[in-house]
Amino acid sequence: MMRKLLPLALAATAACVDAPTAADSEALEAGDPLALTFDQLADQARVSGDVARVEGFTSAAIAARAGVTPSILNVRMGTVTEVFEAFVSTVDWNLGASVPVRVPAHRTLTAWRRGTDGITRILSFTTPSDSAPILSPLILSPTGPVAAPFAGASAFYQETTRITSLGTNTANAPVTDAYWMALSGYVRIRETSNGAVCPVEPSKVGVTGVVCRQARFSVRFDVAMQRLLVRPYTFTASTESRRVSLATDQAVSGYKLVLSCASPTANRGCG
Repeated sequence: MMRKLLPLALAATAACVDAPTAADSEALEAGDPLALTFDQLADQARVSGDVARVEGFTSAAIAARAGVTPSILNVRMGTVTEVFEAFVSTVDWNLGASVPVRVPAHRTLTAWRRGTDGITRILSFTTPSDSAPILSPLILSPTGPVAAPFAGASAFYQETTRITSLGTNTANAPVTDAYWMALSGYVRIRETSNGAVCPVEPSKVGVTGVVCRQARFSVRFDVAMQRLLVRPYTFTASTESRRVSLATDQAVSGYKLVLSCASPTANRGCG
């Protein structure tokens, strides 16, 4: 089995997960390029106070390090259908009774595509259940509980040409790339089957305290997004909006992650 890596701002590479070679070992030492991209996106979301995106990109980075193989996703962007690569990462916890859970169990669909125009397009959908309506970020308080954004679904869209500098933005800095947040609609991410352990044991790549199993999911969404002026959750004064949807349910591969700590990191897990 060949695992296809499509880092958002780097050349695509491929690595065999069944029989690691010397080149594979060197790649692991240098860092998985797809996982490193998600690391940057999680860091940017953390600076902006976007908890749902921090959790989503963190689990996506762990899944990338564990050898996830993306599926093709045909996304309706307004009136045009665009082809993305995508996978699902679900998160649950196996904690002692005395350890509080920061956020509830949730699942995230992460999708991306690099256009011929040099723009990378990134989609992130998170839901706490099989299906949930969008929880508008406009009703969330910046001083509310950290789990509040997971009371419903959320969706985020980004266009960028500067992956390596994404982590430098601050919550009050002007957005030089394009960011969009969903205000209404729904997200459906339903598990349809689960199977073997992940092809790369997370502990083998330095990610500890994570149990990882492969799964398949049926996904569908239909959301109305508004453009952000600055992050977090400050929208443009105009009515500039965009509808993002799937015409039918689509099958997507993914990983189920069970964590033994409340606050994992993308590159070390619970280590």
